[in-house]
Amino acid sequence: MRSFFFLTAYSMSFQTPRLVFIYFKKHVVNTTLFQKGQGMQFPFLAIFLGIGIFLAIRYKSLNKKQDEVTHSFWEREAAANAAPTANLDNIKYITIPLDKFPLGFSKDPAICSLENILRDLSKKRLLNLTGKTNTELKEAYGVANLTTMQSIGEDFDLLTITLKDYGAALIEQGLLADAISVLEFGVAIGTDISQNYNMLGDCYLALGKTDKISYLIEQVESRNLMLAPSILRHLRGLLSDDSTDGPVKTPENFDRKKALTEGA
Repeated sequence: MRSFFFLTAYSMSFQTPRLVFIYFKKHVVNTTLFQKGQGMQFPFLAIFLGIGIFLAIRYKSLNKKQDEVTHSFWEREAAANAAPTANLDNIKYITIPLDKFPLGFSKDPAICSLENILRDLSKKRLLNLTGKTNTELKEAYGVANLTTMQSIGEDFDLLTITLKDYGAALIEQGLLADAISVLEFGVAIGTDISQNYNMLGDCYLALGKTDKISYLIEQVESRNLMLAPSILRHLRGLLSDDSTDGPVKTPENFDRKKALTEGA
């Protein structure tokens, strides 16, 4: 029995199956577990042995694959660290169209705070770096620019969140045409926030612009968005009479005539 446990431990230690078999043949076959003419006293031993050998092969295979992945990763890292430093002044950055936003329409502290964030971000360099790894950033811009590019990406993330919140504030005030301008800008720069798409679809529906909902659906379908299925379900539901989700309710102070005039 001691030999069996040693065999199992030996198999799990990533040694080759051949060594396991040699040990089994030398130390186990001729023991009391296999007496001549008596057969195997422990019929499950063969099963455990098979599992042990299988695991040894499996672990060795996984180890080899992991070693290859690790080697490939460090090779790419070394190349990325040696990549030339890009001139960040030659990049076309995102420009926030503040002139299209109704800045100052409210004295509400929360809304004013959102507008101040937009003003501050408009003075910064902005790029959509969503999904980019540090290795990819170094490959594209050079290791010397890594910290700067990380900051640029973080500012972009803050922009998408602020646009979503500002759009929601405009909808609450019944300013759907303005909300559309803000939310459409979010879509244009590639936001991955589902509420941005959902609220924009709601605004289109409220203004009778169902053709734009169809176009928005096409935009979502062409992008690799994590929450694309949920967004598409909502947008398609807006075009369906028997929608289970239904559109978000129009704000109580929403003047449809005025909105239609503004959104024309």
